[in-house]
Order: sequence, then C-alpha cells, then structure tokens
Amino acid sequence: MKLLLPLALLLLPTAAAHADEVAPGSFCSRMAAQFDMKPVKSATGKPAYEARALKGLGMALFGGSAMVTMMMKPPASGDIGDPARYGTACAMQANRLACALTGPAVFEMAVRDQTASTEILAGEAAEVSMAKNRIRCEDR
Repeated sequence: MKLLLPLALLLLPTAAAHADEVAPGSFCSRMAAQFDMKPVKSATGKPAYEARALKGLGMALFGGSAMVTMMMKPPASGDIGDPARYGTACAMQANRLACALTGPAVFEMAVRDQTASTEILAGEAAEVSMAKNRIRCEDR
C-alpha cells in the first residue's frame, strides 16, 4: 500500500498533462481528425483541411462513386438559436455543395460507410464544402 500511493501520485501530473494535449482545437481540426484530412493553405490564414472522397489507384483506373451527405443539426442541449438556420446551412453554390456553419450546433458528415458528428462550439464558424472529389473545411 505504501508503494502504491507514491506511484499513483507520480502518474497524476502525467494524466493532467495528457488531458491538456487532447483539448479541443478548432472545428476543422476536430473534423479533420475524424476523416484523415490533410492541412492545406487558406486565403484567410486560418486553419483549413482537405481530403478526397474517393481514394486509391483502383478508383483512378476504373472509376467509382461515393455518397457524401452533410447536415447541420441542433445541439443535444442548450440554446439552439434560430431553428431555420439548420435547414439552410447547406446549399449548392457554383458546382459545389457548401455548408456555412455557426455554433452551437452539430455537423454530421458521411463519406461512403464512415459517419461522424463534430460539435461546433458557441462562437465558432466554418465552411465545409465539396467540389468534384474534394472535401474542404475552412475555419472562419
């Protein structure tokens, strides 16, 4: 017992430091982690990430298709604000699907068989778009 208590006390600062490392970043960085998106340059200088909906040599040689869905939903609890903003957040614009996101809300995206929900915190804003084969997320 005497050995267990000092060992537990030694591990406590490490656990606290690890909790700081996994603190939530920007909306796009949280979403990028779920869909293996890579950082790209943004005209605004804010974080931006991009991924392809279809990957692999087989897709390039033989073609393929993938279903991608995007939607903004109200948060599970708290103030939802104007309910109409959830229905109008995503729209077709100039040959691309674009979602203008503002928090608090939950953004749900499905690519092929992978579905993930990412929380948009109060005060956060981002744009998620898909043009041709590229999915892009830019913090605003």
